[in-house]
Amino acid sequence: MDRFGRRSFVSVSLLMIAVVSQPVYTAVAYREPPIAHLEVSTRITKLPAPPLPKKLSEPIRYANFPCDDFAKPCGMWHVVTTSGKRWTVPDALTDEEMGDVAVSPDGVLLAYLHAKSERLMIRDLERGTVRVVPTPKGWEGWEMSFGFSRNSRWLAVDSIEHPKSRAIRYDVKTAKVLTLPRACCVIGIADDGTTFVGVHKDSAKVTEASAVRPGRTSKVRFPIHPYLMLAKTHVSPDGRLVAFVGQGLGVPSRSVGTLDAKTGQIVSRVTPDIDGLWKIESFVYWYDADRVLIHIETQPYERRLYLVNVRTGQSERVRLAEEAFDLHSVIVSAQVEVAK
Repeated sequence: MDRFGRRSFVSVSLLMIAVVSQPVYTAVAYREPPIAHLEVSTRITKLPAPPLPKKLSEPIRYANFPCDDFAKPCGMWHVVTTSGKRWTVPDALTDEEMGDVAVSPDGVLLAYLHAKSERLMIRDLERGTVRVVPTPKGWEGWEMSFGFSRNSRWLAVDSIEHPKSRAIRYDVKTAKVLTLPRACCVIGIADDGTTFVGVHKDSAKVTEASAVRPGRTSKVRFPIHPYLMLAKTHVSPDGRLVAFVGQGLGVPSRSVGTLDAKTGQIVSRVTPDIDGLWKIESFVYWYDADRVLIHIETQPYERRLYLVNVRTGQSERVRLAEEAFDLHSVIVSAQVEVAK
């Protein structure tokens, strides 16, 4: 089944994102006989964001897919820079068409599926270049999932529903591609390029993890929960730990934990010191050696982003503009702003 045949199975979030815009006020004056008078009509219109230029002078803070009307189809992906400037990405396949995007942690690279060719593209917004990532033949038209390493050097790509899925690791610096020797899905990439993959065994309930380095595959393998393959970013920058949030791994749902990347044994589990924490929605990525970014709810439909130290539980809230409140459609870089 191709991408568009699966669209009916995609659930649409009930919280839609308001498009950021600058109000433009227009006044209309006219005369109506026999009594002369002045009537002023104030109308607010939305100023659309301009298309993304070849180069940007500042890094991307986040990308999102705003929708402003339940009855109308959504438009296109947007990116927002550190100063708050907003740009559209008109040639990116939309979220409604199963088109994901990824922003590199340094905020310089934007990866997305091209709307016409459905090839995976990387735009370098510092150099003004665009390149095509050579994904396996026949992946066009299938849902792809991809994510960057913490140092923005590597991009991992897989297509979990493709019948011949072989995940790849792309070197952004040299443009070389490593086809991973074991089929299926990426858990994350360390800064040295070591890629951790998961492979379904007898059923989707049993998944085996292993580490792939250039030229060899780790002999150390251990069972791992399938959901860890969703974000592509669960591996620490040094490749020693795999982070997870509580559900499904035998720890409280409000906990953040780490596994030893060689043995699969739990190393730590902490409850973030967040007032009113109701549940952790998802893991986002490793921010640095000790902190991870997580998506939480303090009560139903009140979503926030927090940086959490995996060793101490100390937490810091991340600021986002109000229009990005639907965090399911927000892709953030490491250029986040921490609330003081």
